[in-house]
Amino acid sequence: MKRFIFLLLVSTAAQAQAPQAVVLPPTPEQVAFARLPADIQRMLGGMTPAQAMQTIAQTGQQSIALGNPQPTQEQFRGTLGALLSPSSGYVSASAGATSFPPLSPLVAPPPPPFLR
Repeated sequence: MKRFIFLLLVSTAAQAQAPQAVVLPPTPEQVAFARLPADIQRMLGGMTPAQAMQTIAQTGQQSIALGNPQPTQEQFRGTLGALLSPSSGYVSASAGATSFPPLSPLVAPPPPPFLR
């Protein structure tokens, strides 16, 4: 009887100390990726959620650079497909975040060097 009680206490203590699975909350990129339409999720399936959302942002920049700041869903999918297709010979028209100084119609260009 004493052995049974001892084994019961030991097994209960072992179960209480067993590591519990830690559930992490989803990142903002994962939440945004989950909200995308299923066909766009399939197009971006080989990427991490952060890479996929960066590609979505680049597609939006490309649409703006091509003169279409609010593309339709079909135009957006076409631009995204061209951006993802390595065989299309796609060349980006967007300066994006890499230009210095940033290209914007709201910011005056710097003066020529001889006037500084």
